Amino acid sequence: MSRLRFAPAALSLMLAIASGGALSQASADLASCADERVKTAMLQPAQLVAAEAACSRVLAGGASTADQQKASFYRGLMRFLQVVQKGMASSGKADGSVAYAPPTLVQVRPALADVEAAIGLDGPMKGDALTLRATINQTIGRSAEARADVAEAMQAAPQDATPFVQRALEHERNGDVNAAMIDLDRALELDPKAGTALSARGDLLRRLGYLQRARTDLEGAAALGPPFRRLALMRKSELELRAGDLRAAYDDLVAASRETGDMPKADAALASADLFVQAGALALDKLKDTETAEKLYREADKLAPKNWAAALGLARVAEARGDRAKAEAIYKRILAGTRATPKLLERILASWRLKQLSQPAFRGTGPFHSGLDSGVAPAKPSPDGLKRIAFVIGSSDYAELSSLPNARRDAAVMANALADMGFDAIEIAENVAKADLRRIPALIAEQAAQADVVLVFYAGHGVETGGVNYLVPTDAMLDSDRALRSDALALGDLTAAAAKARRGALVIVDACRDDPFAEAQAVAASRGTGGQQLAAVPARIHGGLAAVPQPAPNNVVLHSTQPGKTASDGDGLDSPFVRALLETLSSPGKTLDAVVQETATRVSEKTKGRQVPGAYGVAPAVALLPKKAAR
Repeated sequence: MSRLRFAPAALSLMLAIASGGALSQASADLASCADERVKTAMLQPAQLVAAEAACSRVLAGGASTADQQKASFYRGLMRFLQVVQKGMASSGKADGSVAYAPPTLVQVRPALADVEAAIGLDGPMKGDALTLRATINQTIGRSAEARADVAEAMQAAPQDATPFVQRALEHERNGDVNAAMIDLDRALELDPKAGTALSARGDLLRRLGYLQRARTDLEGAAALGPPFRRLALMRKSELELRAGDLRAAYDDLVAASRETGDMPKADAALASADLFVQAGALALDKLKDTETAEKLYREADKLAPKNWAAALGLARVAEARGDRAKAEAIYKRILAGTRATPKLLERILASWRLKQLSQPAFRGTGPFHSGLDSGVAPAKPSPDGLKRIAFVIGSSDYAELSSLPNARRDAAVMANALADMGFDAIEIAENVAKADLRRIPALIAEQAAQADVVLVFYAGHGVETGGVNYLVPTDAMLDSDRALRSDALALGDLTAAAAKARRGALVIVDACRDDPFAEAQAVAASRGTGGQQLAAVPARIHGGLAAVPQPAPNNVVLHSTQPGKTASDGDGLDSPFVRALLETLSSPGKTLDAVVQETATRVSEKTKGRQVPGAYGVAPAVALLPKKAAR
């Protein structure tokens, strides 16, 4: 058998071809590793895994220092995104509740190791790696480390806009508007098309009431396309609602719902379904266009058949058309389809609307009307013999201040849930003006003295001035911040009234938002100058409520977030605080202390630690809910 031999020229040619193939594979791996699509879209899990594997091959293949830095950076990014996606995928529970927990240090440690390796190498991506490490540290709650990363990134890449945006968001969380605006302005000087900076500055200006300036930024962010367009259009829709341009608000929502290319197909379908529901509600409630609303709800239903919000919308369309039988049938279908998810907010809403149809609400002469008048009645007497009364207040429609569409709905859902959970009497007040708001403490005190356990829930605007918290009436004028003592209701008066209960009381306040008077005054100034405000942006955002002085013994006050902080209203149907509260209350037999602690934990999980409710007082051992409450 003869040995196969190659001439020297042929051997050299083959070696060259083999070497070229290896270089080609390495180049292909680096291209797959540094997947630029991650900058404009949410990649599928399989794509993240493939990119991570390609990065690992690059790092194992003796790449140049620059390529090692790039591979380390992108592998860290892909690993971090996989951790975040896994947390999101596991957030839905079988009972219909949602409890997303932010990643832990242990979970992100491999990603951090890669990013730190990239930082330690000489190359052009050190600034990118530092900003990524800042993002990871912010996500897992290491604020000090994140601030240090941002400062180092500014030194490593002084012409990069991203660290300035990151620092601006930190300033904004701390209420320092002036510092946030300086950083965002600087980011846009460095890069006029920085989508994150345009979005952040536009949203900040929107919250402050500087509508025209905010509109310009949000339009600029939307014009950049994915991944900025969808969110920018959503924020611009909120802006147009505040400006009173209902058609523009509707058009923005519909345009946002048609977005593609910024996330995987399945995720985009769910996001679009939520936006169709929001657009449908705007068409139904504001534009009074039932035909358009029905089309939008049906589109949402096709995209997400288990999105019960779309079914709720279709039932409300039937109600608006006077087709009571059809509305009842849809509500009953929702209840039948959600038997396994008793905590689901949409189920509670359907139950409440069905009761409203069977026994329409009666509006009395006082601020409260009994839940019995709107079909909200306890399923049976409390099994432990204690008398429990709930007072539920929801104000949405303010004459001069920004509207709060969730407030009345949250109050109604809370009233219905408490009735199902064993409260003996439910008193409901909606859109309370100053004349009635001032009467509420006396009415609560009178009934609380005859009860063992009292719960008070307030959703609406609230402000703090001079360390005192006030609940704001719906007819408050723009100068009411200087006349709160005469026009508004001091929260302390409300808690003192609830404290008349024999065994204990829980006062829940979902009113921790930006100062509504500052925003309303800026909006008024914008209208008065044809959209061009002359006033400077304030140095700080004044928002949230103050800490509560020690309540009476056996009484607890629960705020939706910490002193001086603002709470999230959430997207679509619910706020994180209200959903967490409903999930907690759905289990019978919990003491006041357990309700407070579990609600705080759930809110923190839902908001990745950005919002933590504040509680004041010492809770009694009495059960807020009876142990065998009927559903």
